[in-house]
Amino acid sequence: MALSMTGCGEGVATDGPNSCRVELRTVNNRFFKLALRGREGLSTLEPHIEAAIRKRVRRGTVQMAVDIAGPLAPGLRRLDQRQLAAYLDDLEDFCAAHDIPEPRSIDGLLGLPGVCLEASAAVDTTSQVWPLVDRALQDALRRLDAMRLAEGQSLATDMRAICGAIRSLAAAIRDRVPAAVDEHRGRLHERVRRLMEMQAASLTPADLAREMAVLADRSDVAEELVRLESHLEQFDRLLGEDAPGRSLDFLTQELAREANTIASKSSDVTIAHTIVDMKTQIERLREQVQNIE
Repeated sequence: MALSMTGCGEGVATDGPNSCRVELRTVNNRFFKLALRGREGLSTLEPHIEAAIRKRVRRGTVQMAVDIAGPLAPGLRRLDQRQLAAYLDDLEDFCAAHDIPEPRSIDGLLGLPGVCLEASAAVDTTSQVWPLVDRALQDALRRLDAMRLAEGQSLATDMRAICGAIRSLAAAIRDRVPAAVDEHRGRLHERVRRLMEMQAASLTPADLAREMAVLADRSDVAEELVRLESHLEQFDRLLGEDAPGRSLDFLTQELAREANTIASKSSDVTIAHTIVDMKTQIERLREQVQNIE
């Protein structure tokens, strides 16, 4: 079943005094991209996290936020007292030299480079925290998949309805072609007759039949309509497969190409208006396909 590339999911896992909360959000992208937000010490877990997500998400931008609390939390901040003392000494000298009072708080110094540092997580701590993160992540992925599946089903229903509209328009063109050729034949015959009268010449029925045969061949859109129907059948089949987004995107391009070819071959106003409606439906289809994984 086709899945939407848009969704969100949240998972929580606990292990004694330790807890982990994972939040996932996915948006459209032609390729897979992971944006991880969390403590600096979690960078060692990123390969494991990406591998776990790739098993469930094939493409799209995945935004993941991780929050770990408890003794296993990596990357706890520490204060570099030497660096802070150096800043304080410099500040004291500066205030004395310029005869200004010293600040009563050091809050402004805490944001200076080198004062607050991320403590590096030990390798054994990282290996211990991964099972906790993995459980929260799997919970978030299950919720994410449920939302993506529900939205994917809605998108598939809408796209099948659009395909039905395109089929109806194609059938209308197929039914219109014989009448359009006959009307064009009548207009051509009348214009040729007037031209021949002006030139005092004559046109045999065989000459007119030959020209009409050439015209009918040039305006024949049967092959384009057959290919268009084939693309629609394949589109419907792909909606039931996993991760068909790229294939569906290609098919929408082919549908647009067939519609453009039909428009270029026909000079009938009714068919031209129908093609405009068809291209509008194909554009709607293309926009919806961008949401499918």
